[in-house]
Amino acid sequence: MKTAWFFTGMFLAISASFGIAQETSSGFGNLSESSGKPVEAISDEMVLDNDASVAELSGNVEIIQGELHLYADFVRVTYNDEQSDIKTLYAKDNVVVISGEDKATADEADYDLERGTIVLKGNANILQAGNTARAERAEINVDTGASTLSGRVRTVLQPTEDQE
Repeated sequence: MKTAWFFTGMFLAISASFGIAQETSSGFGNLSESSGKPVEAISDEMVLDNDASVAELSGNVEIIQGELHLYADFVRVTYNDEQSDIKTLYAKDNVVVISGEDKATADEADYDLERGTIVLKGNANILQAGNTARAERAEINVDTGASTLSGRVRTVLQPTEDQE
């Protein structure tokens, strides 16, 4: 029963955590529209360690909340000692984040809720409104929407229709 209670609490916390990020993020997809929606997590395997405050999902992981979709081969969720708030979400291998028409991919993604940052590492690629940004590393501040890209940065910006 403790495991079932934790499982329910964990996904409520993920839902609330995504909601906080979505309400303050101002540039990636339709995040604010998804914040109040239920969270669905699908994986081939889930291992819960309440003593370590960690849940690990592996194999074809999908986390879906409204228009927000996170796909990866592996996701680790670290939560606080009270098991009520998510501290970090770490995804690796074939990471894809889709929100609305926007898409980001990377080898790894690390979302630190306390710092309010999402760091994409290894082959980071962001596609937004036809524009692309590629780098070895991309850090996104979820509060301001500001991004810092490093490691052989390449951008392709499409002209707006008004400028043609």
